[in-house]
Amino acid sequence: MKYLAIICLLGLFWQPLVQAQSDVPLRLAMLPYPEYAEYDAEGRATGHAVQVMVRLLEHAGYPYEVRLLPVARVRRGLMSGELDLWLGLNNQVGLEAYTLQSHATFGLVPINLYYRPGEPVPTWPDSLQGRTLILITNYSYSLPVSRTLQDTRLALQTRSSSSHTGAIRMLLRGRGDYLLDYRGQVASASASLGIDALPHIVVDEPPMRLFVSRQHAQAQALMNRLDQAFESLVREGVVMDVTRQ
Repeated sequence: MKYLAIICLLGLFWQPLVQAQSDVPLRLAMLPYPEYAEYDAEGRATGHAVQVMVRLLEHAGYPYEVRLLPVARVRRGLMSGELDLWLGLNNQVGLEAYTLQSHATFGLVPINLYYRPGEPVPTWPDSLQGRTLILITNYSYSLPVSRTLQDTRLALQTRSSSSHTGAIRMLLRGRGDYLLDYRGQVASASASLGIDALPHIVVDEPPMRLFVSRQHAQAQALMNRLDQAFESLVREGVVMDVTRQ
């Protein structure tokens, strides 16, 4: 009876601690993108990708809050522990040093090399030799693509545009030989310009994954639980691809 009383007493102190930890919301960061991750009129995160992440976190039993942030703030937040999770691409040099990466894949994100209609189909990366490539200001790509762009043997020249529509205009006006950009952004920009889809080749298709900050007190357990929740939802027939609606 004495030992039983001690165990029960310990349980009284332990239970609130466990409950308090589970009530702390996970801070999930996502990059803003129209219809996939954006704020509504009331300042709440909404969109297809947000809905998929909410389904996952609720299935795993975690409270959460979703923040839409630029990639520079996401990187700082993961490093400092201000953020717990990020849905994105492994396109940050040294990302593995401060995050754990999910086994689960939430869809592929094609990176395309666009060229003007009527011109020869390029090859990657040989056609870049001595040419001018249009990039989007402050955008990062997959690590294999970034390494190619840094290859000095290509003697590659680059020009930047602050917008996807501006980049398309630059390409069509001959201010660059090729445009490197993500499929989704170019498709949306082309539609806004009222033009047909640009010819292109796919140069990489990096997967969307979840990244957990190593600063989280139970980073590995959190990552394992989210992977398990993902597999459970897929078995139920839930589509977990955030890149398609």
